[in-house]
Amino acid sequence: MDKIMVDQSKHNHSQVISRAATILKALQHYPQGISITALAKRVELPRSTVHRLVSSLEQASLVIHTRQGIQLGAALLQMTHTAHTDFISVAKPHIDTLARRTRETVDVCVFRGQYSLSIDQIASDQELRVMSPVGTAFPVYTSAHGKAILATLSNEEVKTVIGDKWIQRTESSHVSYDTLFRDLDLIRKNGWAVDIEEHAEGVCAVGVSIQSSLAERYAIAVALPVIRFNKNMTEVTSALLQCQAEVEEVLKR
Repeated sequence: MDKIMVDQSKHNHSQVISRAATILKALQHYPQGISITALAKRVELPRSTVHRLVSSLEQASLVIHTRQGIQLGAALLQMTHTAHTDFISVAKPHIDTLARRTRETVDVCVFRGQYSLSIDQIASDQELRVMSPVGTAFPVYTSAHGKAILATLSNEEVKTVIGDKWIQRTESSHVSYDTLFRDLDLIRKNGWAVDIEEHAEGVCAVGVSIQSSLAERYAIAVALPVIRFNKNMTEVTSALLQCQAEVEEVLKR
């Protein structure tokens, strides 16, 4: 009897951890917040269960409850940043320069399978600017930094990563391999990727992958409102490519 109770206790504990992890992963897609009811529907768990788990996660500062809903908390976002300290410390002087030159938001991301995860950001100083909280997960084929990383893979590897489930963020998002592969061919040719309102309406970006011997795959992108994209794209791309070359040179040493 005692063994059965111990086994059941271990099972319950494992189930709680698994469900908490599922909630945290889901929240990456809702940087502006999501209600308990909507979150429960997203993770396919009873509302009461989600409410109980969110309360426990909130006590550990892993999530926060705001007027907009549940969001990832400061403790988790800090862990995301800390896990990539080595790369960020190398890139920091150069992305600082990039941010000053362009006066636009600069994002540093890491490849996470179907997603490109934001691990650092320097926000634009302009009144109209693009920002996403550190820790935001972008479908890898809807963002400039994500597509820049995908372009370093073969088309067969890309299929393995994405599978057959597509998330359409806007009318401009890729929802088929035909259009995505044409885009990736162009990225491989040019050396940089663009996102023209593919992840969010009114938002554009230019991104590059960082070639290095590191185990992780990183990318840097400059995000800006569509109203400034056509006017400033050439200058932004030039500054981004210079930043890419500088970071890669330091990583070779």
